[in-house]
This record gives sequence, C-alpha cells and structure tokens, in this order.
Amino acid sequence: MSTNILPPKPKNLFPVWLSVALALLWFIVWDLGVDFKDLLYGVEDMTEYFSRYGTPNFSNISSYLYLMVQTLVTAFWGTTLAFIIAATVAPYAARPLTPNAVTYRFARELLNFMRAMPDLLLALIFVSSMGLGPLPGVLALSIHTAGFLGKFFAENMERVPAGKYEALSAVGAGFTQKIVFAAWPSMLRESVGNILYIFDRNVRMAAICAATAMCIRP
Repeated sequence: MSTNILPPKPKNLFPVWLSVALALLWFIVWDLGVDFKDLLYGVEDMTEYFSRYGTPNFSNISSYLYLMVQTLVTAFWGTTLAFIIAATVAPYAARPLTPNAVTYRFARELLNFMRAMPDLLLALIFVSSMGLGPLPGVLALSIHTAGFLGKFFAENMERVPAGKYEALSAVGAGFTQKIVFAAWPSMLRESVGNILYIFDRNVRMAAICAATAMCIRP
C-alpha cells in the first residue's frame, strides 16, 4: 500500500524580500544624502506653485499662443527632417535591401549613434553654436528621432515578404524600384503609425528643449 506524500509547503520569502527592499532604500537615502527637511520644504513650494493654477493670468495670451504654435512647428519640422534622414538610411540598414554587410553595419551603427545622442544634449550644442530659436530644436529633434524612425523603417522593410523583392529582382528592378514598389507599399500603415508616434513625442520634447535653452542662455 503506497501513500502519497505531499510536497513541503513553500517557504514564505516575503519578509526576506521586504527586508532587502528596505535595506536597499535606506542605502539609497544614505548614499544620496537625502534631507527630509528639504523634501518637506519642497512639498510646500510645489503646493504653492500648483495653487497658482487656480488664478491664471491671461494678460500675455498672445505670447503664449505664439510660443505654442512655435512648439508645434518645431516638432513638425523636426519630424519631417527625421523622416527624410530615416527614409534615406533605413534601406541600407535592412538585410534584404542593403548592398553588402559593410554598408549594413555602417547604417545600423549610424542609427544607433543618433538614438544614443540625447536630444537635450544636442539642443544645448546647437543653441551654443546658433543661439536661441526654433532651428536648434528642429535639428536636435530630427537627429535624435531619425535614429528611432530609421530603426522602425528598417525592421518594417525586413518584415516584407521576401517574394516581393525577388519578383522585382527577377524583372530587373534596381535598388530604388524595390524600395518604392515593394517596401513602402507593404509597410505604409505601420510607418504612418511610427511617424505619428514620433511627432507626438517631439511635441513634448520641443517644449522641454525650449524651456531648457531659456534656462541656460547667457
């Protein structure tokens, strides 16, 4: 006669993980030198700041509207220039279309470099060389987001069925014809979504870049 032996009850490790989390939190507070008095004063300042939202001042509404339009225009042209750069580089970063492995690796690393460069850093660099205005913001946003768009486009081109590229190659189509007649028609819907996402992101970052540039201007 055999008896079924139940497995041992799992140990409750919640107290252990809680202790580790509290110890890590204490170490972070100690390492950063967080002063809770300063935090309390900061809460008071933030409360006072947000309380002013209840009594808005519309005396400079024309200036506010102008700056809002300028932010949208900066985001629009930044996205447009990013699309041009990405659409040019992406085919070389897609395996079915790139001429050779060296070109593929160079295009991929170029897109990686543009993505890795923070747009705020680029904005500060262009502001220091060109001065304040929408142009530094446009260039900063376009370079940074071209890396993202280029990666999106290249991956979309790689997902296009290989048969479409092969059919065009069989009738003598060249590099450009395969992009125009096979790649873009197959990935148009996804690409429109990618572009709208980048534009939405650029609207937010255009406002942040403008505010940062105003804060550090000489």
